[in-house]
Amino acid sequence: MLYELNRIKQMRTELGLTQTELANISRVSQSLIAKIERGSIEPSYSIARRIFIVLEEQITNKQKELVAKNICSKNLVLISSNDSIEKAIKLMKKHAISQIPVIKDNVIIGSISEETFINNYDKINDSNMEVAQIMDDPFPTLPEDTPISLIKDILKTYTAAILLKNGKPFGIISKADLLKGL
Repeated sequence: MLYELNRIKQMRTELGLTQTELANISRVSQSLIAKIERGSIEPSYSIARRIFIVLEEQITNKQKELVAKNICSKNLVLISSNDSIEKAIKLMKKHAISQIPVIKDNVIIGSISEETFINNYDKINDSNMEVAQIMDDPFPTLPEDTPISLIKDILKTYTAAILLKNGKPFGIISKADLLKGL
């Protein structure tokens, strides 16, 4: 791949690397990196190639890391549609979570969240009401290797997404998980 030398600084800063860190992993001096970025020196082809190879490897590694399965909560808490609202609230408090997928016959059929309780506050007349009476639509389901860049767009609309591994739910990713991944 052909690169211009002035892209080194841009690529380095996008990766969050300091000049010293790039120099260390490229096996060159920090002052050489600084001079290249300033445009005061043109490195040999082999050194420039080495720097770009290192930057490409860092980008590839970063992209591999930024998939849903790496930042999701694998402890998937579920609640049955005929369980009480009181049970849902207790589960949310116990596990310090803000949403729960709702199941019926081992199939996810809906969701319940803090927002669900707020939106239905006037309808809740008894803590023994069934979750099914106020539940929302189910969270979207995504493959475990979905890139974070796609998940952030989904979480603008939904409070969470369910991750599938071999077609079965194995984790949940929420806005809080996304923030942890940053």
